[in-house]
Amino acid sequence: MSNHPLVSIAICTYNGALHLEEQLESIINQSYKNLEIIIVDDVSSDETLSISNKFSAADKRITVYPNKVNLGYVKNFESAISLCSGDFIALCDQDDIWQLDKIQLQVDAIGNAALVYHDSEFVSEEGISLNSKISDILNMYQGNSSLPFLFYNCISGHSLMMRTSLRDKFIPLDKKYYHDWAIAFAAAENGGIKYIDKALVKYRQHADSNTDILRIKKEKLKKSKIKFNEIQPEWLRSCYNKTILHKRYIADILSCFTDDRKIKNDSRFRLFSLLVKNFNLLFYLKKKNFFSKLNYIRKMCFRLD
Repeated sequence: MSNHPLVSIAICTYNGALHLEEQLESIINQSYKNLEIIIVDDVSSDETLSISNKFSAADKRITVYPNKVNLGYVKNFESAISLCSGDFIALCDQDDIWQLDKIQLQVDAIGNAALVYHDSEFVSEEGISLNSKISDILNMYQGNSSLPFLFYNCISGHSLMMRTSLRDKFIPLDKKYYHDWAIAFAAAENGGIKYIDKALVKYRQHADSNTDILRIKKEKLKKSKIKFNEIQPEWLRSCYNKTILHKRYIADILSCFTDDRKIKNDSRFRLFSLLVKNFNLLFYLKKKNFFSKLNYIRKMCFRLD
């Protein structure tokens, strides 16, 4: 591979005219220059496509692909990823701000891993720092076990850069699940994950966004007081179909559930034992101490459905 491999940046847009120019400026001005920039627009009704075409006309590295029909968030990313031809692929939202050395640092750091990602700083819709990072909410994982991604995900799409060879391990994407979660699981299974302990993106938070982590976390905390729902059998079945290393273990967890996602009454102690067996990895991403994690597992397994 060249010392300056081609990095494809897959950008998905949909009615993002308000912040798109700022995002694109932070990409075309990256210190790493060997870029292929793929923009796939999902039938925007505002000026998003016009802005994208303006940037494409001024920078030959940019190619714009307008969809004929709306694909939705996950399938649009699948389309954009499929169009990339570089040695590496980085994903990009339409409204964040990248540090200008983001791609260079990721190229330097990936080594032999399948994927490298970094921390991100939360900012308001106006771009003002919220004095918080993703690493303040979640422990950030580095390694080659997929177990931390059975229940949680710490890798946001905008933060990851992966080897293009990983693509075949997660496409087609299931639109029921976030694309970055599926990619994280595949990377852990197929070469491992590296982490850069720097906030290389200003991650814009919106009141109505599916990617507003601060809002989603608050909503999950409210729900968790009523019902612990981190175990998602449908997602586990997807992981079972993809895993190389943990097929038997995931099958054992799934066997503790009924067809309607409830824990079988006669399997609660077995499920507790299975989760405790690997709790350091399964619950690595949660910001809880040893005893809190054990108590959390107890509540998950012995709740009343």
